[in-house]
Amino acid sequence: MIRAAVRRSLRSWETGMTPAMVASTFPWFGVVGAAYATRQAVALPRLLDLLFRPPAAYLTVGSVVVLLWVAVDRVRPGAQAPVTIAGGLALDLFSRGSEVLLWNGVAVAFALGATAVVWGVYRWRESDAVWVGLGSGVLFAHVLDAATTGVGLAALGTVERNPIAASIIAIGDTAALAHSGIAAFLGVKIAVALATVSMLAGSAESGREEAALLVVAGGVGLAPAVHNLVLFSLTVS
Repeated sequence: MIRAAVRRSLRSWETGMTPAMVASTFPWFGVVGAAYATRQAVALPRLLDLLFRPPAAYLTVGSVVVLLWVAVDRVRPGAQAPVTIAGGLALDLFSRGSEVLLWNGVAVAFALGATAVVWGVYRWRESDAVWVGLGSGVLFAHVLDAATTGVGLAALGTVERNPIAASIIAIGDTAALAHSGIAAFLGVKIAVALATVSMLAGSAESGREEAALLVVAGGVGLAPAVHNLVLFSLTVS
């Protein structure tokens, strides 16, 4: 009986889920990145340590999102986003040193500016694309990931641990130009983000499925970007 009741409630919830509601989950990927960075930088109780390590962090945050979503099912979609952004900014501001705060700000400012320019050109060429807000969010997330990676490598003395990103940067560095590896990584991130948006957000029939795929595509950029910002704030002095 309980199983049947749960199934009926989930079915009714699913039918009322709009593409905008799906899109509103995007900023929560930043919480995943912040949770993982906190685990790396701070000694947590054993239970939290287990919940915040990857890939469990995705399940932890996902469970929180589902619980909150069910509880506030009647609340206007998208209400979660401002809270998440404000929380991320608060974590960013509580830096252990003014230099880290400065470079975090540089990364965010660069990402905003670069996204505005690239997205403006993209919209000029693809004026009929739908999901404008979420599409630009996907681009911003990947540019921010590249920007924070670049700031970490060039200014804060960090080491890139992601093997794919490290390989791209190493190949770019063969050009023997200043920060050519970082520039190559940025170019790849922009190209991948725009290609994904073009495939998923270019149809008038785009709905929940396309929105969900865009959320995931942006999330794999937003999670490491916020992870970098929070980790810099908590560990670099």
